[in-house]
Amino acid sequence: MIDVLYRYVDMFVSKGVPFGVATKVLILSLGFTLALSVPMSVLIAVLMAVGQLAGDNEVTAMKASGVSLWSVLRPMLLGGLIIGGGLAAFNHYVYPESNHTLVNLLYDIRRSRPMLEIREQMFNDLENGTTIYVATKDDLTGRITDVSIIEKDVENNQGPRVTTAEWGRIVPDEANQAMLLELHDGEIHAMPDPKEPEKYQVTRFRRHDLRMENLGREMESTDRKTRGDREMNLTDLREAADRQRTRVGETRQHVVNLNADMVRWQYRLLDPEQRWAGVKREPANPAARRTRAVATRRKVEHAASQTRAQITVQRSHLRRANKYLVEYHKKLAIPVACLVFTLIGVPMAVTTSRSGKSVSISMALGVFLLYYLCLVGGEKMSDRGLMNPALGMWSANILLTAIGIPFFLRSVRETSYLTVHWPRPVRRLLRRDGE
Repeated sequence: MIDVLYRYVDMFVSKGVPFGVATKVLILSLGFTLALSVPMSVLIAVLMAVGQLAGDNEVTAMKASGVSLWSVLRPMLLGGLIIGGGLAAFNHYVYPESNHTLVNLLYDIRRSRPMLEIREQMFNDLENGTTIYVATKDDLTGRITDVSIIEKDVENNQGPRVTTAEWGRIVPDEANQAMLLELHDGEIHAMPDPKEPEKYQVTRFRRHDLRMENLGREMESTDRKTRGDREMNLTDLREAADRQRTRVGETRQHVVNLNADMVRWQYRLLDPEQRWAGVKREPANPAARRTRAVATRRKVEHAASQTRAQITVQRSHLRRANKYLVEYHKKLAIPVACLVFTLIGVPMAVTTSRSGKSVSISMALGVFLLYYLCLVGGEKMSDRGLMNPALGMWSANILLTAIGIPFFLRSVRETSYLTVHWPRPVRRLLRRDGE
């Protein structure tokens, strides 16, 4: 919530976007936060519920009556399975559509209020044929530095006019859908008639006010069909990954064919009959031989350049395939975490029941921090091709399951988690001291 508010509040509250649109953007931005919050809430719920039972000695009473922790774990696993299934359905049906709606909504806002989209170190195209570039921008004061403005007058068929300034200030006029640029210490370069390039005008100024009209318009919903990886459901992600893998195979085969043609061509150059035919054609013409050598070198360099370019394209397709597979496995791995956190939460609650709820919550945060770090690290490494996408996204579940199973079995058997085997002389000494 804090991240979303920090990102959007200034834009929506201080710059006139309607409150209903602002609320819609805030709600649609919480999809990923909800997807991560549900497994964490399951872990905290298990810790608080089982911890309360253990703190009231109910777990001890159940064990004395022949009811083990397995009987406690089974219904909780069933509840975790139901919650995880609901979260998986949310990730497949709701989350991609909400992301798609959010991206379209932000695109519509940018189109309706282009003055909000003047960003640092980017060429910002406005609807009136003007392009603005600023090195830095202060959203609070409106101060901009290293300003470059390109104005294109298409209607009057005049050449572009370029305005540069060391610094300036943006003064928005929301009521009239306009914007005033106060520019300081700059120049205006203009060519009134493109057919007469010798008439080039340069105007230097200490202050120049440039007013831009009609920068705003009513927001219209767009019909954008393209989707990113977070706007796709599980089926679309799998199909997109398969298409990218098919392109990887096609590019690899193209590289193989290219190298095979080059090898066959070089082998023909080593054929004695081909070499003798070349010698007969060029018996005493060094210039022709040099020309032929240069052509051969260029052909080899061209083939090597094409091979490097195709390998770059192949890596690009592979990165895209990994990106789609990472999102695919993430949509499945996070719901399964509800079961993993249930498994590890029961022994944690029994062990820390007498230490208070604050210790349980702290341990829950520690476990979830470990899970989140593994999830983010696996995602980054998988996107770069350093790890298999499936392993990168499921590594956190595998690690916590490997920790949770022996942890739970120890709790069922009521054995210690750390046993120190002292040497026999040390045991005798400890026994003597105890006596």
